Amino acid sequence: PRSIWYTAVSGIWQTVWLEFVPTKYVSRLVMVSDVDGKRLKLTVLSDAKVGFDAVAKLRGTVAGRVAGTTNQETFIALKDPKLWSPDSPLLYDLEVSLKSGDAVTSYFGMRKIEQRADENGIVRLFLNGRPLFQIGTLDQGWWPDGLYTAPSDEALRFDVETLKKLGFNMCRKHVKVEPARYYYWCDKLGLMVSQDMPSAMVETRPTGVKVGGDDVVFSKEEDAAFRQELHALVENVGNSPSIVGFVPFNEGWGQHNTNEILKWVKSLDPS
Repeated sequence: PRSIWYTAVSGIWQTVWLEFVPTKYVSRLVMVSDVDGKRLKLTVLSDAKVGFDAVAKLRGTVAGRVAGTTNQETFIALKDPKLWSPDSPLLYDLEVSLKSGDAVTSYFGMRKIEQRADENGIVRLFLNGRPLFQIGTLDQGWWPDGLYTAPSDEALRFDVETLKKLGFNMCRKHVKVEPARYYYWCDKLGLMVSQDMPSAMVETRPTGVKVGGDDVVFSKEEDAAFRQELHALVENVGNSPSIVGFVPFNEGWGQHNTNEILKWVKSLDPS
Protein backbone atom coordinates (compact mmCIF):
# COMPACT_ATOMS: atom_id res chain seq x y z
CA PRO A 1 0.00 0.00 0.00
CA ARG A 2 1.16 3.49 -0.90
CA SER A 3 -0.40 6.82 -1.83
CA ILE A 4 -4.00 6.09 -2.90
CA TRP A 5 -3.39 2.37 -3.37
CA TYR A 6 -4.71 -0.21 -0.94
CA THR A 7 -3.33 -3.59 0.07
CA ALA A 8 -3.39 -6.01 -2.86
CA VAL A 9 -6.10 -8.65 -2.51
CA SER A 10 -7.43 -11.60 -4.47
CA GLY A 11 -9.82 -14.49 -3.96
CA ILE A 12 -13.56 -14.89 -3.38
CA TRP A 13 -15.20 -11.93 -1.63
CA GLN A 14 -18.82 -12.46 -2.67
CA THR A 15 -21.40 -14.85 -1.26
CA VAL A 16 -21.16 -18.42 -2.56
CA TRP A 17 -23.82 -21.09 -2.10
CA LEU A 18 -25.15 -24.37 -3.49
CA GLU A 19 -28.84 -24.88 -4.17
CA PHE A 20 -30.86 -27.92 -5.22
CA VAL A 21 -33.33 -27.09 -8.02
CA PRO A 22 -35.86 -29.06 -10.09
CA THR A 23 -35.09 -29.98 -13.70
CA LYS A 24 -37.15 -26.98 -14.82
CA TYR A 25 -36.32 -23.98 -12.67
CA VAL A 26 -36.15 -20.19 -12.64
CA SER A 27 -32.60 -19.13 -13.51
CA ARG A 28 -33.08 -15.34 -13.35
CA LEU A 29 -35.66 -12.58 -13.28
CA VAL A 30 -35.48 -9.41 -15.37
CA MET A 31 -37.57 -6.59 -13.87
CA VAL A 32 -37.90 -3.10 -15.32
CA SER A 33 -40.19 -0.50 -13.78
CA ASP A 34 -42.40 1.29 -16.29
CA VAL A 35 -43.73 4.21 -14.26
CA ASP A 36 -45.41 5.95 -17.20
CA GLY A 37 -47.17 2.73 -18.21
CA LYS A 38 -48.08 1.90 -14.60
CA ARG A 39 -46.64 -1.59 -14.90
CA LEU A 40 -43.66 -3.81 -14.20
CA LYS A 41 -41.95 -5.38 -17.19
CA LEU A 42 -41.14 -8.94 -16.12
CA THR A 43 -39.20 -11.69 -17.87
CA VAL A 44 -38.79 -15.05 -16.13
CA LEU A 45 -35.75 -16.80 -17.54
CA SER A 46 -35.30 -20.56 -17.62
CA ASP A 47 -33.60 -23.24 -19.71
CA ALA A 48 -37.07 -24.72 -20.24
CA LYS A 49 -40.19 -23.27 -21.84
CA VAL A 50 -42.85 -23.47 -19.16
CA GLY A 51 -45.80 -21.44 -17.91
CA PHE A 52 -45.68 -19.36 -14.74
CA ASP A 53 -47.82 -17.22 -12.46
CA ALA A 54 -46.49 -14.04 -10.87
CA VAL A 55 -48.05 -12.02 -8.05
CA ALA A 56 -46.95 -8.57 -6.87
CA LYS A 57 -47.79 -7.50 -3.33
CA LEU A 58 -47.42 -4.23 -1.43
CA ARG A 59 -47.46 -4.49 2.35
CA GLY A 60 -49.03 -7.94 2.05
CA THR A 61 -51.87 -6.87 -0.26
CA VAL A 62 -52.04 -8.12 -3.85
CA ALA A 63 -51.24 -5.20 -6.19
CA GLY A 64 -51.13 -7.07 -9.51
CA ARG A 65 -50.64 -10.45 -11.12
CA VAL A 66 -49.86 -12.01 -14.49
CA ALA A 67 -49.65 -15.46 -16.12
CA GLY A 68 -47.03 -16.00 -18.79
CA THR A 69 -44.38 -18.22 -20.34
CA THR A 70 -40.68 -18.26 -19.47
CA ASN A 71 -38.23 -16.29 -21.62
CA GLN A 72 -40.98 -13.98 -22.88
CA GLU A 73 -41.57 -10.44 -21.58
CA THR A 74 -44.82 -9.98 -19.67
CA PHE A 75 -46.35 -7.09 -17.74
CA ILE A 76 -47.83 -6.73 -14.29
CA ALA A 77 -50.29 -3.84 -14.34
CA LEU A 78 -50.28 -1.70 -11.18
CA LYS A 79 -53.41 0.42 -10.84
CA ASP A 80 -51.88 3.03 -8.54
CA PRO A 81 -48.11 2.41 -8.42
CA LYS A 82 -46.31 3.60 -5.31
CA LEU A 83 -42.95 5.05 -6.31
CA TRP A 84 -39.52 4.35 -4.87
CA SER A 85 -37.28 7.25 -3.81
CA PRO A 86 -34.58 7.91 -1.17
CA ASP A 87 -37.21 9.59 1.02
CA SER A 88 -39.78 6.84 0.46
CA PRO A 89 -38.08 3.55 -0.49
CA LEU A 90 -41.25 1.51 -1.08
CA LEU A 91 -40.70 -2.02 -2.35
CA TYR A 92 -43.15 -4.50 -3.81
CA ASP A 93 -42.80 -8.21 -3.02
CA LEU A 94 -42.89 -10.60 -5.98
CA GLU A 95 -43.80 -14.29 -6.03
CA VAL A 96 -43.14 -16.35 -9.16
CA SER A 97 -44.31 -19.97 -9.52
CA LEU A 98 -43.55 -22.23 -12.47
CA LYS A 99 -46.23 -24.68 -13.57
CA SER A 100 -43.52 -27.35 -13.23
CA GLY A 101 -43.23 -26.69 -9.50
CA ASP A 102 -40.28 -24.35 -8.94
CA ALA A 103 -41.00 -21.09 -7.10
CA VAL A 104 -38.95 -18.02 -6.20
CA THR A 105 -39.56 -14.78 -4.33
CA SER A 106 -38.05 -11.39 -5.02
CA TYR A 107 -38.92 -7.69 -4.89
CA PHE A 108 -38.95 -4.61 -7.09
CA GLY A 109 -39.28 -0.85 -6.84
CA MET A 110 -41.11 1.52 -9.18
CA ARG A 111 -38.94 4.48 -10.11
CA LYS A 112 -38.03 6.52 -13.18
CA ILE A 113 -34.61 8.12 -13.62
CA GLU A 114 -34.02 10.47 -16.54
CA GLN A 115 -32.00 13.42 -17.77
CA ARG A 116 -33.93 16.41 -19.12
CA ALA A 117 -34.26 20.16 -18.95
CA ASP A 118 -35.99 21.87 -16.04
CA GLU A 119 -38.33 24.88 -16.33
CA ASN A 120 -35.31 27.15 -16.90
CA GLY A 121 -33.88 24.98 -19.67
CA ILE A 122 -31.06 23.61 -17.50
CA VAL A 123 -30.44 19.88 -17.98
CA ARG A 124 -30.78 18.04 -14.68
CA LEU A 125 -31.31 14.55 -13.30
CA PHE A 126 -34.97 13.83 -12.63
CA LEU A 127 -36.32 11.11 -10.34
CA ASN A 128 -40.00 10.24 -10.79
CA GLY A 129 -40.62 13.38 -12.82
CA ARG A 130 -38.96 15.83 -10.43
CA PRO A 131 -35.43 17.28 -10.40
CA LEU A 132 -33.37 15.76 -7.60
CA PHE A 133 -29.88 16.92 -6.71
CA GLN A 134 -27.73 13.85 -6.15
CA ILE A 135 -25.17 14.20 -3.37
CA GLY A 136 -23.00 11.37 -2.08
CA THR A 137 -19.63 9.75 -1.67
CA LEU A 138 -17.12 8.12 -3.97
CA ASP A 139 -17.71 4.90 -2.07
CA GLN A 140 -14.98 2.29 -2.26
CA GLY A 141 -16.42 -0.42 -0.02
CA TRP A 142 -13.15 -1.11 1.77
CA TRP A 143 -13.06 -2.75 5.20
CA PRO A 144 -10.20 -2.49 7.71
CA ASP A 145 -10.40 -6.15 8.73
CA GLY A 146 -11.71 -7.90 5.60
CA LEU A 147 -10.42 -5.69 2.76
CA TYR A 148 -13.09 -6.25 0.06
CA THR A 149 -15.19 -8.38 2.41
CA ALA A 150 -17.53 -6.87 4.99
CA PRO A 151 -17.51 -8.64 8.37
CA SER A 152 -21.29 -9.13 8.41
CA ASP A 153 -24.62 -8.22 6.88
CA GLU A 154 -25.15 -5.82 9.78
CA ALA A 155 -21.98 -4.00 8.74
CA LEU A 156 -23.28 -3.55 5.20
CA ARG A 157 -26.50 -2.09 6.58
CA PHE A 158 -24.55 0.18 8.93
CA ASP A 159 -22.59 1.56 5.97
CA VAL A 160 -25.77 2.53 4.11
CA GLU A 161 -27.52 3.87 7.23
CA THR A 162 -24.50 6.02 8.08
CA LEU A 163 -24.49 7.66 4.64
CA LYS A 164 -28.21 8.40 5.01
CA LYS A 165 -27.70 9.90 8.49
CA LEU A 166 -24.94 12.14 7.12
CA GLY A 167 -27.44 13.60 4.64
CA PHE A 168 -26.39 11.81 1.47
CA ASN A 169 -28.94 10.37 -0.94
CA MET A 170 -26.57 8.43 -3.20
CA CYS A 171 -23.11 6.95 -3.57
CA ARG A 172 -20.93 6.17 -6.52
CA LYS A 173 -19.84 2.58 -5.98
CA HIS A 174 -16.22 2.98 -7.00
CA VAL A 175 -14.44 0.26 -9.03
CA LYS A 176 -16.13 -2.51 -7.07
CA VAL A 177 -19.19 -4.75 -7.36
CA GLU A 178 -20.73 -5.35 -3.95
CA PRO A 179 -22.48 -8.51 -2.71
CA ALA A 180 -26.22 -8.61 -3.43
CA ARG A 181 -27.01 -7.79 0.21
CA TYR A 182 -25.41 -4.37 -0.15
CA TYR A 183 -27.77 -3.41 -2.98
CA TYR A 184 -30.66 -4.88 -0.97
CA TRP A 185 -29.97 -2.43 1.85
CA CYS A 186 -29.66 0.44 -0.63
CA ASP A 187 -33.05 -0.59 -2.07
CA LYS A 188 -34.59 -1.07 1.37
CA LEU A 189 -33.23 2.05 3.06
CA GLY A 190 -33.28 4.38 0.04
CA LEU A 191 -29.77 5.13 -1.21
CA MET A 192 -29.27 5.69 -4.94
CA VAL A 193 -26.22 4.04 -6.49
CA SER A 194 -24.17 5.05 -9.48
CA GLN A 195 -22.37 1.78 -10.26
CA ASP A 196 -18.81 1.68 -11.62
CA MET A 197 -17.45 -0.99 -13.90
CA PRO A 198 -14.17 -2.17 -12.29
CA SER A 199 -11.46 -1.19 -14.73
CA ALA A 200 -7.81 -1.85 -15.48
CA MET A 201 -5.25 0.89 -16.03
CA VAL A 202 -4.38 -0.08 -19.60
CA GLU A 203 -1.88 2.50 -20.84
CA THR A 204 -1.50 1.40 -24.48
CA ARG A 205 -2.41 4.57 -26.34
CA PRO A 206 -2.27 5.75 -29.94
CA THR A 207 1.04 7.34 -30.96
CA GLY A 208 1.28 10.97 -29.95
CA VAL A 209 -1.84 11.00 -27.77
CA LYS A 210 -1.39 12.36 -24.26
CA VAL A 211 -2.77 10.64 -21.17
CA GLY A 212 -6.31 11.90 -20.67
CA GLY A 213 -6.82 12.29 -24.41
CA ASP A 214 -8.34 9.81 -26.84
CA ASP A 215 -9.30 6.22 -26.14
CA VAL A 216 -6.71 3.60 -25.32
CA VAL A 217 -6.25 0.67 -27.70
CA PHE A 218 -7.57 -2.66 -26.44
CA SER A 219 -6.72 -5.96 -28.07
CA LYS A 220 -9.66 -8.13 -29.16
CA GLU A 221 -9.06 -10.36 -26.13
CA GLU A 222 -9.01 -7.40 -23.71
CA ASP A 223 -12.17 -5.94 -25.22
CA ALA A 224 -13.97 -9.30 -25.09
CA ALA A 225 -13.06 -9.78 -21.41
CA PHE A 226 -14.15 -6.22 -20.57
CA ARG A 227 -17.51 -6.66 -22.31
CA GLN A 228 -18.13 -10.06 -20.72
CA GLU A 229 -17.63 -8.67 -17.22
CA LEU A 230 -19.53 -5.42 -17.91
CA HIS A 231 -22.48 -7.42 -19.30
CA ALA A 232 -22.44 -9.62 -16.17
CA LEU A 233 -22.37 -6.51 -13.96
CA VAL A 234 -25.42 -4.92 -15.61
CA GLU A 235 -27.22 -8.27 -15.58
CA ASN A 236 -26.53 -8.99 -11.92
CA VAL A 237 -27.40 -5.62 -10.33
CA GLY A 238 -29.77 -4.14 -12.91
CA ASN A 239 -32.93 -5.19 -11.06
CA SER A 240 -32.15 -3.01 -8.03
CA PRO A 241 -34.22 0.19 -8.02
CA SER A 242 -31.36 1.92 -6.20
CA ILE A 243 -29.14 1.61 -9.29
CA VAL A 244 -29.76 4.89 -11.14
CA GLY A 245 -26.73 4.86 -13.43
CA PHE A 246 -23.80 2.85 -14.74
CA VAL A 247 -20.25 4.19 -15.08
CA PRO A 248 -18.54 2.04 -17.75
CA PHE A 249 -15.21 3.86 -17.42
CA ASN A 250 -13.63 5.15 -14.22
CA GLU A 251 -11.46 8.25 -14.59
CA GLY A 252 -10.36 7.25 -18.08
CA TRP A 253 -8.81 3.98 -16.90
CA GLY A 254 -8.94 1.51 -19.77
CA GLN A 255 -11.34 3.77 -21.67
CA HIS A 256 -11.78 2.41 -25.20
CA ASN A 257 -14.43 2.43 -27.94
CA THR A 258 -16.22 4.92 -25.70
CA ASN A 259 -19.27 5.86 -27.75
CA GLU A 260 -19.86 2.30 -28.92
CA ILE A 261 -19.73 0.90 -25.37
CA LEU A 262 -21.95 3.66 -23.97
CA LYS A 263 -24.64 2.84 -26.54
CA TRP A 264 -24.24 -0.86 -25.77
CA VAL A 265 -24.71 -0.37 -22.03
CA LYS A 266 -27.83 1.73 -22.67
CA SER A 267 -29.21 -1.12 -24.78
CA LEU A 268 -28.52 -3.60 -21.95
CA ASP A 269 -30.51 -1.44 -19.50
CA PRO A 270 -32.74 1.12 -21.27
CA SER A 271 -34.17 2.23 -17.89
